[in-house]
Amino acid sequence: MKIAFAALTDVGRVRKNNEDTYLIFDIGAGERLIPPPPSGEGEALTNGQGVLFAVADGMGGAAAGEVASKMAVETLADRVGEINSEDTDDEVCEKIKSAILRANERIFEASLANPRQRGMGTTLTVAYIRKGRVQFFQVGDSKGFIFVGRVGQLHQMTQDQSLIGKLIEDKVITPEDAEQLEGGRNIILQALGAEARVGNIDHKRSVLAEGDQVMLCTDGLHGCIKKDRLEEMVKDGRDTGKLCEDLVRAACDAGGPDNVTVITVTMLEGDEETRSPGLLGRLAAMFKKQ
Repeated sequence: MKIAFAALTDVGRVRKNNEDTYLIFDIGAGERLIPPPPSGEGEALTNGQGVLFAVADGMGGAAAGEVASKMAVETLADRVGEINSEDTDDEVCEKIKSAILRANERIFEASLANPRQRGMGTTLTVAYIRKGRVQFFQVGDSKGFIFVGRVGQLHQMTQDQSLIGKLIEDKVITPEDAEQLEGGRNIILQALGAEARVGNIDHKRSVLAEGDQVMLCTDGLHGCIKKDRLEEMVKDGRDTGKLCEDLVRAACDAGGPDNVTVITVTMLEGDEETRSPGLLGRLAAMFKKQ
């Protein structure tokens, strides 16, 4: 499987500290992949153990949010080495969920041990890509998307664990209504480290075709750029590095009220499964059965 990837984080126009953190981890090699400089893109050939991508948006007094987000991705990096090429998707899912739960424990324990870090927490959104398949995991309100290249559509794959996300899930409002609302958007219903135990880790799966893109971002991006605009920017055909740079610049130009972090991944070449119609094919097959 061959992918192109890029990542970029920025403090924004208002905040003094950047409390966002991201991770790109090649599980087979047992090491972090370093993204290229802005406007560039890296490439990686991966084996059966896959690559893990994550963004975390920390919160808390002083620099506690930065501590929480870094603890989350460091725990992931420490624990996902347990994944091996023989694991089924279900086994991988349980190992990643276990790593997320351990991250929650570490952050919560650290917040109790240090009064200056009391109440710290972080969102965490993860995409694990292997053999033409992707699994998303989420706690909080950062987002994960798939851009289906064949039809030029951007699909949000994660469920926001925020007040607005809950209202959408309960069908009180529509996603279109939510884009017009200001209040409630930043009220998070769940975060790593906020409680001793995580109530729910949102999990979704999909398949990818060559040319599809996966994007993860914190709310400093998706809170400033509406989904239609995001879709237009991805559809324009920018490479991953240029796309990251343009997205961060657009969020900052829109006021940059929060830290901004984005990861983009493009499937360049894949296994036999990635040469299928991907998400579009799955949806078509589903409708055909009905």
